[in-house]
Formats: sequence, structure tokens, C-alpha cells
Amino acid sequence: MSGSTVTLNHIVNNLRAENLLSIEDDALDYLENRPNPQPWYIRTMVGFGAWLASLLLIGFITSITLMVDGGYIFIGAALIVCAILVRQRSDRDFLVQCALASSLAGQALVAYGFADIAGHGKFEIILGFALVISSALFFLFPDRIHRVIMVLLATGSLTTLLYHWEANALIPLLGPALTGILILLHNRMPTLVAGRHSELLHPLMSGLMLSAFGTLLLSTVYLLPELEADFLFYPRPWISTILLGMLLIYLGRLIWPVVAGTEDTKSLLLLHGIMIVIITCAWYAPGLLLGLIVMLLGAHSSRVTFTGAGIGFFVLFLTAFFYGIEVSLLTKSITLVATGITLLLSRWIILKVILTDERQGAGYA
Repeated sequence: MSGSTVTLNHIVNNLRAENLLSIEDDALDYLENRPNPQPWYIRTMVGFGAWLASLLLIGFITSITLMVDGGYIFIGAALIVCAILVRQRSDRDFLVQCALASSLAGQALVAYGFADIAGHGKFEIILGFALVISSALFFLFPDRIHRVIMVLLATGSLTTLLYHWEANALIPLLGPALTGILILLHNRMPTLVAGRHSELLHPLMSGLMLSAFGTLLLSTVYLLPELEADFLFYPRPWISTILLGMLLIYLGRLIWPVVAGTEDTKSLLLLHGIMIVIITCAWYAPGLLLGLIVMLLGAHSSRVTFTGAGIGFFVLFLTAFFYGIEVSLLTKSITLVATGITLLLSRWIILKVILTDERQGAGYA
């Protein structure tokens, strides 16, 4: 028998040592009762079938209520309640996807029903209802994907309402506000994970991150020359740059000693100097700072999804920004080359200067 062979008795003893299997339980019964996850392609087909079946059924029921006053509200509310009850009692893929589709369709029906009864201001009523119902269903519907969608729906409704009320001057504050909440949740993660509502934390953080991405992408719209100049989608983007820059420096003070492995004052000052240079270069491109913030959060918490999302958004925002900016192709090329050189130089300073000084100091000690 080779040294790498693991027997069933060894596995059972480890399970009992971790209190996952009691002494009275039989190992074979435990293994037979373990869930057997289906392959991803089977789950994908099951989810597609569940969505198709749900939407067809919802369309059939909705057509019956076309001639009934308040029918949309009634059938929509019934779909939402049934979806919540089904999701709370089952984790099967088909029922999970059916409940998700039913909940989203029910929200759309109820919102349209309220707007239809009001007869005026339909757009504002739909957005207001979406903001309220999504906030409530974030807590009531026990599904991670649904909760992320509810956060996106709430922030999207709030952003659209600001445009509808012609308060677009507040848009540059929205992205930094969402990012600030994200950083606050990250700092309090150990306490929140140990709390009663720990299952809400990760969907909320993911929804806030995606919402901040969407909001900051609006800052590239004002660059497009095809649009009219009378209406600014994202006025004064430098406001977002200043606020996100402050968050970046604050976050750097907290996690640079952990990520870079250094507490030397000279090294930390150099790191903060690099951040100030980056903030200055991103004066009209605040989304670049958001990508760096998300990457730092992912590196600090060892969450690969956040790190990958930060890198992906950094590239996406940079592409959208340079596509929309109204300068010559030569200027764009020079700017891209300068950006790459700045990033490579910053990386070289961090690896060769800061970390090398730290290792030498540790070896000397």
C-alpha cells in the first residue's frame, strides 16, 4: 500500500473528529445520504427548462387577467408569494429557477399594474415600486442570485430616478457612496459573518460592487461626441475621482501592510505616493480607481472573484474611456503607452524597491 492511499476508516475517523459524523452513525449510510451534485450542463438545461416553463405559464395566466381591473397586481403578488414559499422549502435546481423567474415576473406585473391604475407618472411609479420591492425581497427571498439582482435593481432604479428628477448632478456621488459601503462591509466582515444574517453579506457586497461598476461606466458616456451636449449624463467626473481617491488612500492605509508585507514608514510613504500619482492620472477616468479598489479588496480578503472583477472592470473602463474620448488616434496610442509604462514602473517599484527593502530589513534583524 502506498503512502498516499486513504482508507474509508481514515475518512470516517476524520469525519467523527470534526463532528460531521457521530459514533452511532454508519459510514455507508452517511455516504449514501450525501447529495450528488449534477454536472453543470445538466443544471444549465434544467435551469433553461425551468425559466421557459415558468414564463410560458406566467404568460398564460396573465392573458386571462387582461380584462380584469387590478389583475396584474393580483397575479403578480401571487407569483411573488408563491416564489418565496417554494424557495424557502426547496433547494432543487428546477424549483429554484422556477421561483427566481416567477419572482422577477411577478415584480414586473405588480409594478405595471400600479402604474396602469395611476394613469399618470407611470415611469416614476414603476421605478419607485421597483426600489421598494427590491429592498424588501432582498431579505425575504432566500436566494443568493436573487439578492444580487435585487441590489442591482434597487441601485438602478435609484439612478434612473435621479435622472428623471433632473438631479443628475448627484450621479458622481453615487458610485463613491456604493464603494464606501462596500469597504465598510469588508472591514466588518469577521463580525458580520459571525452574526445572524451572515447569508446576506456576500450577495450584498457583490451587488454593491456590480452597481458601482455600472454607475462609473456612465462617466464614459459624456465623452461620446454623438450625444447632445445639453444633457450631461455624468457631470464633473473629477468629483468621483476625488472621492474614490480618498477611499483608495484610506484602504491603502489599512491593507498595504498586509498585502505588501511591510510596515516600514518609508515604504508606506512611497506606496501612498504611487497612489497619489495614479489618482492624478485618473482625474477624468474615475472608473480606473474603482477597479484598483476592488482589486485591493480581493487581494486582502483572498477572494479571487473580486480580484478578477477588478481587473476586468479596469480593462473594460479603460477601453470604453479611450473609445469615447474625442482625441486623435496618435494621442490615444501615446496615452495608452504612457499608462502601461506607469503601471509597469509602479510594479517595479513595489517589487524591487519596497519589498526588497522589507526582505533586507527582515534578514538584517
